[in-house]
Amino acid sequence: MAAHFGFSQTYIPMPVDSAIWRYRFRVVDNVTQVTDYILFVDGKDTTINGIKYEKIFSRTCAQIGSSDLNPPMVNVDATLPDAYFGAMREANEQVYIYQGSAEQMIFDFTATVGTAIPTYSGKVTVTSIDSIVLTDSKYHRRFLTTDPGYSVIEGVGSTRGLVPYLLDPASSSLFICLTNDAVEYQPRTDTPCAYIYPYGYEVGVPQINTSIVGINIYPIPVNDIVHIITRGEYNATVYDNIGRVKWKGVIRGASDIPVSSWQSGVYYIRFTSDKNELINKLLIKQ
Repeated sequence: MAAHFGFSQTYIPMPVDSAIWRYRFRVVDNVTQVTDYILFVDGKDTTINGIKYEKIFSRTCAQIGSSDLNPPMVNVDATLPDAYFGAMREANEQVYIYQGSAEQMIFDFTATVGTAIPTYSGKVTVTSIDSIVLTDSKYHRRFLTTDPGYSVIEGVGSTRGLVPYLLDPASSSLFICLTNDAVEYQPRTDTPCAYIYPYGYEVGVPQINTSIVGINIYPIPVNDIVHIITRGEYNATVYDNIGRVKWKGVIRGASDIPVSSWQSGVYYIRFTSDKNELINKLLIKQ
């Protein structure tokens, strides 16, 4: 939903504490290679040449199959460990990324109509500026350009994701969504914004039948308190949607975890016993 931008509003910076930009790449040769890919920031900073940056990491799930392979967008496990992608900083409403040994500007939110701004193909010109209301109920300035498929959105990045040059319009690539603690942006509502679990989360780990383990979690989804009942004692760890530990403790019998202060979204709980039994459960916070 858009509105004409003709009023004063507070600048909305790029997220740096918890945000995921998801992509899909599809390459067809003798076989089809599909890579579900996320870039994420989680509050880890670094200093380069005396300047503070926020680290960006990548997580991938690669799939190879026949020429008609086009697996659905679903929750999947990463096929490689997370990798350092680069570093981002924001200064005076301009956003820069540092990769290798050089820095370049990727977004300029000081632009005005007629200004040239960076894009995947070099430069495009801003043709108009309006605002779009996102799921945080805030107006985010949107910079439309001479490329009808490319615009820049305050606090989001662009309609092609965090790093514009990742997506070449001539290739089979797709930016799917941005999610973080405050806002969600999904340019294609027909494509689900599914998650990629960390490498090793479930890969090669035997799952236990819940009827044998006797672990019950309710209610799902949950607003205030999640109740957990077990037949036995387990170490339990709750992870958020980028793999950070949200809660950790010992569960025996009946236990409660308060979640009212948590952001809405998907979490997952890993239970382990002293017999090295393991089970993973999803938890949805409303």
